[in-house]
Amino acid sequence: MKLVIVESPSKAKTIKKYLGKDYIVKASKGHVIDLPKSKIGVDIEKNFEPAYEVTKPKVVKELKDAYKGADGLVLAVDLDREGEAIAWHIARKLGAIGKDGKITKGHNVSRIVFSEITKDAVTEAINNPRELNLDLVDAQQARRVLDRLVGYKLSPILWKKIAFGLSAGRVQSVALRLVVEKEDERRAFNIDEYWSLDSYAQNKEIANLDIKYFDQETDTEAKKEYLEKLDKSLVRFELSKLDGKKIELDNKEKIEKIVNDVKGKELKISDVEIKPINKNPKPPLITSTLQRSAVNKLGFTAKRTMSIAQKLYEKGYITYMRTDSTNMAKSAVDSARKYISQTFGKEYLPTAPNSYSKKSKNAQEAHECIRPVDFYLNISGNKDFTPEMVKIYSLIKNIALASQMKSAKLESKSIKAQVDNYEFKATGSIVIFDGYLAATNDKVSENLLPDTKIGDSWYQSNLIADQHFTQPPARYSEASLIKKLEELGIGRPSTYSTIISTIQTRKYALKEGRYLIPTDTGEVVNKLLTRYFNNVVDYSFTSDLENKLDQIADGKLKWKDMLGKFYEPFEINVTESDAKIPRDEFTVLGDAPENIKCPEDGAPMIIKLGRYGKFYSCSNYPDCKGILSIDGKSKEDIEKEALTDEFKESYESAPKTEDGRDYTYKKGKFGGFWAHPDYPKVKDAKPLVYKRAKMIELFGEPPKTEDGKQELILRSGKFGYFWAHPDYPKTKKIIKVKKVE
Repeated sequence: MKLVIVESPSKAKTIKKYLGKDYIVKASKGHVIDLPKSKIGVDIEKNFEPAYEVTKPKVVKELKDAYKGADGLVLAVDLDREGEAIAWHIARKLGAIGKDGKITKGHNVSRIVFSEITKDAVTEAINNPRELNLDLVDAQQARRVLDRLVGYKLSPILWKKIAFGLSAGRVQSVALRLVVEKEDERRAFNIDEYWSLDSYAQNKEIANLDIKYFDQETDTEAKKEYLEKLDKSLVRFELSKLDGKKIELDNKEKIEKIVNDVKGKELKISDVEIKPINKNPKPPLITSTLQRSAVNKLGFTAKRTMSIAQKLYEKGYITYMRTDSTNMAKSAVDSARKYISQTFGKEYLPTAPNSYSKKSKNAQEAHECIRPVDFYLNISGNKDFTPEMVKIYSLIKNIALASQMKSAKLESKSIKAQVDNYEFKATGSIVIFDGYLAATNDKVSENLLPDTKIGDSWYQSNLIADQHFTQPPARYSEASLIKKLEELGIGRPSTYSTIISTIQTRKYALKEGRYLIPTDTGEVVNKLLTRYFNNVVDYSFTSDLENKLDQIADGKLKWKDMLGKFYEPFEINVTESDAKIPRDEFTVLGDAPENIKCPEDGAPMIIKLGRYGKFYSCSNYPDCKGILSIDGKSKEDIEKEALTDEFKESYESAPKTEDGRDYTYKKGKFGGFWAHPDYPKVKDAKPLVYKRAKMIELFGEPPKTEDGKQELILRSGKFGYFWAHPDYPKTKKIIKVKKVE
């Protein structure tokens, strides 16, 4: 009997089906050994020796108990650096290998990898094991220690110079810098006015010419209604040149002159150009393009996308979802081509398979692309698939199929027309053959232009002058930020979603619609880091570190040598900066408005930055500690919110202390709560409790315990509300709350 170790219970369940009774399959549930949370955990004096500790003692005990009766150990964790490190740590903890990775006498250890969880793939891996790759382990250790050194050395600087509780990260801080610099670009952008002129015309004479000017003050709906009522047979010609040169239309006076020059005159066709366009399919998905496609097409966050893809992989439906290789296995290509021929027709199949060799900068492990394990799988009615999983699976499948289909063929047509020395141009295109678009269902905007020839006359029906203003560059969405990080060689497939979620969790950036906006805290943190630790958040420097990690993974560089060269100048920089950064350089943002006075001593106030954002502080601080929220509310004002009729209708009354005093309402990072009247001296807090009618209105009838005898209780936590057993936290089973639609 052999013990097989994987990461997740779901993966263990899938693999167990394929291995049979001669194998015990257990899940480590991720890393079981890591650096400690409460201290740096790296002995710098002893050549950066990590002080690892067991983070999941119950799991380790379970694995040890299972291994006692086994005659072999099979390490089947994921095929990347993290997986290799998990395997190394577990095998060492079980006594199966030494620190050098060599198998301990009397033990039978094998390492297997597979990019898809199917019977054939798992069997093939079992029959062809390999040794642990210590170079990959070292690369993971180097990254982990490097991130720990940066975080534990820089974060205390932020605590002392800005606010307690802030933190810095090696890669996350670079992502924050990108977000802040984009915001700086937008602020520096000069908005310029410009106009466009469109002539809607037809090839027969008309009775009247209608001229319209639409400026920014024009009612948007009125403009939309006017355009919708235009005769659909009219062709839109756009003014493009004067005497063969581009026209700068930056004010209304210029456009009015041109309108007077051309109104009522015939458009003489001067050129007609028709040319074919091939629209080629894109490569199959890799981690970054999966995340970007899911953001753009489905509106999913990168974190949500990877969580869903993980489930699909563990259930055996897709290949490994952390990869930067566009390569597709020959067997999969053959299967895809057969499916395309049967489903879409032979005319959609290229003579030879399409191949894609280009990879992202600093590509890590050269795995396979992300694709379905079985192109013929029918997911309709499959209970394994949630609606979210259907969407991600369909996205992966459709793009994988499209990558092996013929190009779409379009026909582009442009018509140029002259009015005196002015040139107008109409453009259009139509799809001749949809090719790979049949699989992706991507819509191509078509505009069929009528037949015409040089010398024909067209007659103006409507002249429309439209005012515009240049727009600042768009903020980063999750998709565009991932693309930028990939271009710069910063981060890796497994880290993009974590990078983006981290800067949001830390409240350094917030999402407004699809876009990331830096908070006041994020901007100040970035300001300090770029001013005093510019090399740490430098794009090239960070990319070069990623290169060095790759060299370690390839066995070309010793990981502790890399850390030594990084740490010495970094430590000097930290020490010098700590001594010279003024305390208030980054916390005082300016003077408050004159009408804002301190509630304690009436003195003027200043705008300061704290852990949770901006607030007004007395200018006499620390002698006076009066503060107001940025909307001018005092602590007393905020606490009085609990006395409003609306609040009383929604929540149960304040609980009481043993001596009969009422708890008081406080507002913290995660919302309101009841605090002991002697808070914070007595650190006793209780959650707000909805009245039953309000609770049912918002969340529906509470579910019952499994025996049906008791109702679950609505509780609130760090991540929102949940239904909990009356004996919670003794009985830890909870149910996620769904708001009533």
